[in-house]
Amino acid sequence: MLIVRYLTRDILMHTCAVSLVVFLVVFSSQFVRLLADVAEGDLAAGFLASIMFFSIPSYLELILPLGFFVGLMLSLGRLYIDSEMVVMSASGIGPWHLLRWVFVSSALVAVVSAGLSLGFTPWTKTKVLTLVTEASDHQGLAAFVPGRFQRRSGGFDTLYAESVDSDKQGLRGLFVAEQGLDSDGEPLITLTYAERGRVVSSQDHGGRYLELLNGRRYQGQPGQLEYRVTEFEVLGERLPDIDPAASAFGDDFYDALPTHVLLADGNAASTATLHWRISLVLMPFNLAFLALGLARTDRRRGRYTMLLPAVILYLVYLVGLASLRGAVAEGESVASLWALHALIAGIGCIVLLWPHWRLRFARAAGMH
Repeated sequence: MLIVRYLTRDILMHTCAVSLVVFLVVFSSQFVRLLADVAEGDLAAGFLASIMFFSIPSYLELILPLGFFVGLMLSLGRLYIDSEMVVMSASGIGPWHLLRWVFVSSALVAVVSAGLSLGFTPWTKTKVLTLVTEASDHQGLAAFVPGRFQRRSGGFDTLYAESVDSDKQGLRGLFVAEQGLDSDGEPLITLTYAERGRVVSSQDHGGRYLELLNGRRYQGQPGQLEYRVTEFEVLGERLPDIDPAASAFGDDFYDALPTHVLLADGNAASTATLHWRISLVLMPFNLAFLALGLARTDRRRGRYTMLLPAVILYLVYLVGLASLRGAVAEGESVASLWALHALIAGIGCIVLLWPHWRLRFARAAGMH
């Protein structure tokens, strides 16, 4: 039907516009956060672009339902403002007819969500985990910024290097400052200077070490005049290990597992992750119920009146699903997660049909 194509095109255009705006905001904020990690030396700059690129699907699978919800409300609100909805109602088009037409766009969004959450996003998250593992094993000196004091997580507190060799195999003019406690529990300051340094991997002891060459180490308590000075030719400083089971964004390891692996695995965490992915696919249909009821407006109120309550309701829905996913992963019944879907669908039906029920009640009361 012509009206179905017209309505579907308008909804999808609004969905794409809203999703793009939200995506740019989220992507920019994450990019700035990772740039700060690069500046602090916690992430090698060479991995930044790849991690951001492979993280795009994980952003889209959460942004797309919100974009569809807001886009649907904007599209329906325009129909009310332009009195097109009044014409449809006068032509005998009721809420269930409109719901069936809206479900066309809901199905298209659900197909895209299914492709993301059930297939593409786990694959890209696996890529991110691989990049983090590679960074743990091979980032070497890539995380060290020459000519800048850097606070490092674990191993040492502050590091400064005058320069990095052109082949990225060594550092020159190293200064390392550490804070800790001595055997008596008193504060201990350790300052180390070395002419050169390099990152090496130890096969015997495991892990990575910052190997310092030709330098001095000063150890003592703050405020005391007695410091122990040690001259060395080679000194190893353990670098912090990176957990390969966690990505740069703190993603759960199960999020990177393919869907068929989750189906075969019977533990609680796999079940919770599987039903979470299915929930993202079904969300557009529940959101269609809510949008049809919340989008009712007129020229005086405008079509943006209910946008803020709608966004808040979506966030409550999403946060509720995430919380129930965590509960299911800890052993709770998966029925609680589906009960939330049923509750949202019930609220949507009530909001959608309430004007018609109220009119019937009013007519019934008038007859008496």
